[in-house]
Amino acid sequence: MGKYDTKYVGAPYNFIPFSEVKSVYAAADQLPAHNSMENDLISGEIEYEMTAQTPIFTDDGNEHFHRDANGRYSIPGSSIRGLIRNNVQILGCASFNDDIDDYALMYRDVTNTEKANGNRAAKYDDILGVKDGKPMNVKAGYMKKEGENYFIYPTNAKGEYYTLSEKTIQEDYADSQEQNKVFSYPYFKEPSGWKTQSNLDYAFQVVIKDNRKHYIGVNNENYKPYFEAISYVVEKDKVKKVGLPGKYLKSGYVISSGKIEEKKAIYILPGINIEASEVKKSRFKILEDSMAAFRIDYQRKENMLGDAKEFFDLPKNGQLKPVFYLKHEGQTYFGFTPRLRIFYKHKIKEGLPNSQKGKSIDYAKAIFGYSSDQKGYKSRVSFSDAVLSGGDGYEQNEVSVILSEPKPTSYMDYLVQNHGFANYGLEHFELRGVKQYWLHEKPVSSKSELEKGEENKKKENKDVASTLRPLPKGVKFTGKVRFKNLTEEELGLLLWAIRLEKNSWTNIGKAKSFGYGCVSVQITSAKRINYEKAYNIQSMLNLTPFEQLDVDQMIDCYKKIVAEWGEVEKSHISDFFKMKDSTKIPNEEDIRYMSIANSEYQSRKEPLPSIDEVIKKRKR
Repeated sequence: MGKYDTKYVGAPYNFIPFSEVKSVYAAADQLPAHNSMENDLISGEIEYEMTAQTPIFTDDGNEHFHRDANGRYSIPGSSIRGLIRNNVQILGCASFNDDIDDYALMYRDVTNTEKANGNRAAKYDDILGVKDGKPMNVKAGYMKKEGENYFIYPTNAKGEYYTLSEKTIQEDYADSQEQNKVFSYPYFKEPSGWKTQSNLDYAFQVVIKDNRKHYIGVNNENYKPYFEAISYVVEKDKVKKVGLPGKYLKSGYVISSGKIEEKKAIYILPGINIEASEVKKSRFKILEDSMAAFRIDYQRKENMLGDAKEFFDLPKNGQLKPVFYLKHEGQTYFGFTPRLRIFYKHKIKEGLPNSQKGKSIDYAKAIFGYSSDQKGYKSRVSFSDAVLSGGDGYEQNEVSVILSEPKPTSYMDYLVQNHGFANYGLEHFELRGVKQYWLHEKPVSSKSELEKGEENKKKENKDVASTLRPLPKGVKFTGKVRFKNLTEEELGLLLWAIRLEKNSWTNIGKAKSFGYGCVSVQITSAKRINYEKAYNIQSMLNLTPFEQLDVDQMIDCYKKIVAEWGEVEKSHISDFFKMKDSTKIPNEEDIRYMSIANSEYQSRKEPLPSIDEVIKKRKR
């Protein structure tokens, strides 16, 4: 089977189940005021030391480690805040409702892997009207921005376009050489090489797989998505010749999108005169909800597009851009290949359990604050930058990695899979939980960190790769958390979220999926303000009105509340600490990304293994 076992299913992350408690901590009007010091509440500060157990990197925006205003290496307070808030949400059984963007995801299905289940692929083909492999309901046109609005001008009344197979072009080219004829598609043969996904100087090879013929071409490493003006000849509804503008009678555009295995196609769109009255009458405005869906989808994949960003982006003001579109149930789907991305039936938040829905005030909101349309509440905690305080504080040699974020569209990971293939198109689906990255004992080596084929991908698309200059394992950072008017259990939860348990590590910064940024945290001091010492007018001014707090006692105060929730609620906290336990770090081969090159991801039939299943494989 080669380097990878095709039965492997895994990822550098897993999911902590959502809390089942309908978390109502307090009514909004019961939260402490910010403009007073309450004697029965606790104010003070926590000091902690964070030790890097693997090399660590937090970005300054210029591929170097972040520095504070004094030029010291540091981890921004905002990053520390985000980490601790997430821990508080999990340990405090809080709602993640406000942290999840609520929109309908989009998908494209070209594999037909789920047709046997009467599931997503069948629905997709039905909407696109796929017949003999061609989406009959999809039309072609030209998109143009006019003022603040976007319009589509159909190519003609039927929105026609033509499809050219790279295999057909290659065969025609071979025939023209053998018979000493003029090649019919000189446009695609440039001095620098083929303007196609495959290098057509080499014939397609036939491979029999799943009792079907697959035509495999030789990869053209110089290929990039494009659209350009051309001229062409049509005979019997098929394009027979393609050339530069003006060479042939008919004019139009050729468009070829991103790379796709095997089914490599080039599309020809007939030209139009947008100034003609009949053409102007046929144009239509794209409604804002369709535009918003496109923008969200584009933003989610933008970082992975590299130098193809402009091709997949919306046209600039006045620019005419070839486009494919489909009108369905009030939506206009559009894109740059006939295999359009379309909406799932349901929005993401519909998969949240009822315990996660609603606007209740939980521990996380009470401590870190919140805002809503009706009301807001200011945070009672603040985080300083964690400044380098020990270890070899020098940037290491740069490392190049592809930082691809896990996406909710990967429903085999993000959704609970009880039977068949649950996805966002079903009436009942359930989000799996809160994503957390696995710990690593060391960064994944440069040779094994990227799945087979990724190194070539980096060469093709350098913009996709990120450069890190991490600080080494062993460096230490110190920081402070200031808090005001917290109850004992609130403070206990905050301290627990910072320190965690014995042998616990957590991860912060960039490249967590590759093992960077694993850290342990030790609370070095926790102090409260003694208001009597600070403001007693009968005594002299006290410059140190602080009293040390018993950290364990404070944490135990909150743990008593957890004990009252019972085993069901403690189970998700138990899963959280299993992923943070440095003595239970999984095998690297069990928490890597699945290979695309070896079809591990495409051919998977199993959901992401549970936390216990992954840890159970660990080599002792």
